[in-house]
Amino acid sequence: MSAEVVLEIEGLSKHYPVFASPWQGMRYLGRVLWHGRADPREIAGSVAALQDVSFTVQRGERVGIVGRNGAGKSTLLKLLAGTFLPTAGRMRVVGEIYSLLPGTVSFSLEQSTLQNARQHLAMLSLEAGDVAAAIDEIAEFTELGSYFTQPGKNLSLGMRVRAEFAIATVRMNGIVIIDEVLGAGDIYWSEKIARRMDQLCARGTTLLLVSHSLGQVTRFCERAIWLERGKTVLDGSAVEVTKRYEGFLERLSWHTDDLDDQTVTISEAAAQLGDETLPESGQTVTRWPGRGDVRVSGVWINGQAVVSLAVVHGEPLVFRLLLRAEQQGSYRLRYLLTFWDALGRRVAVLENDSDAVCLETGEAHEVEVRCAPLALVRGRYHVTLTLTDSEQAVNTTAEGAIRLDALYKSFHLEVTDTVPGRKPELCPVYRLQLSHGLTESVCTASLAH
Repeated sequence: MSAEVVLEIEGLSKHYPVFASPWQGMRYLGRVLWHGRADPREIAGSVAALQDVSFTVQRGERVGIVGRNGAGKSTLLKLLAGTFLPTAGRMRVVGEIYSLLPGTVSFSLEQSTLQNARQHLAMLSLEAGDVAAAIDEIAEFTELGSYFTQPGKNLSLGMRVRAEFAIATVRMNGIVIIDEVLGAGDIYWSEKIARRMDQLCARGTTLLLVSHSLGQVTRFCERAIWLERGKTVLDGSAVEVTKRYEGFLERLSWHTDDLDDQTVTISEAAAQLGDETLPESGQTVTRWPGRGDVRVSGVWINGQAVVSLAVVHGEPLVFRLLLRAEQQGSYRLRYLLTFWDALGRRVAVLENDSDAVCLETGEAHEVEVRCAPLALVRGRYHVTLTLTDSEQAVNTTAEGAIRLDALYKSFHLEVTDTVPGRKPELCPVYRLQLSHGLTESVCTASLAH
């Protein structure tokens, strides 16, 4: 194992037994008592929660675990926490594992946050000065004021979660595993918790986070692992993995109303996880499902057929789109550009009123979407391009009836300032100009932030 690798998982599997008779249950229990573990597949039926999962984690990495209910996420964390033993495979751990799974943080409701903190710190063999400094840090982080010395039963759920989190993370330098503990609180507290996790990871702490909030995964983690039915689907950067997982859920929603329907597999809902190549401009994009009557066949940003582009604040931004009709018809096309920051937050939305066209099957339609001036602050952004038919919006609000095509977070902008040190603000309104053929139309587009 490399000196930087603190966690190595190899062929990890977990099967839960399903007993057909009491005798099978007794045999299974006897095998556990005699050998320390038992493989239910040798004694009775079983349900596979994890199947041959393998990965490594380096010191200081922040890794998110995503997947539908029943994918094996919580089972994986419980195996790492030592709650129970795997059926097969092995785990190698360097250092200590701190478990912040629900119910595992010892917090007495009869004691105050101060008393709980002192009790926790007493187990860490700290010097008196370090204990006092840790108490001050916990008090500052929780912002409980006079409630800091009140019994835990007098705190709201959000207060108690913050207190438990502050106490549990005040002194640690190992592997922290979290399962939805960060879910309570508003944006302010989410950002404060994120800064605490940034500080911990900067000191060498390694984070494994399970969350149904993909925004939390992209905010807290730089890497993500997608599990589906106990198997690893994808392991990579948090932005790319969550983007494809969202695409899978989107495609799944077009097949069923139950996103946790385990009878629908990835191969049935999204064979290629949405990745397609635009035939005219050649970029590989992540395509979400749509009606497909009209589809985007080419995209050029400021004259370049690229997926990543560096631009300067205040510089015009022009998307040239080549569309092709798969079905004859009259359409009122609406072009929606959604901008996401590097942490997965939607920061801007541009939309025109409509572009009325009549297209024959196979006919191409070219349009320029001008966004000027560019008012995004310095940083990296992901852009989603959505094509809808507002003609259908008169009769329904169903996404499946309105959306023609969508390229989800498929384009990336690196925005720099024109003046060093300047931090521009987002403007409240853009003028979005469309041009095609010999005519031009100017439509107002709102910028949401």
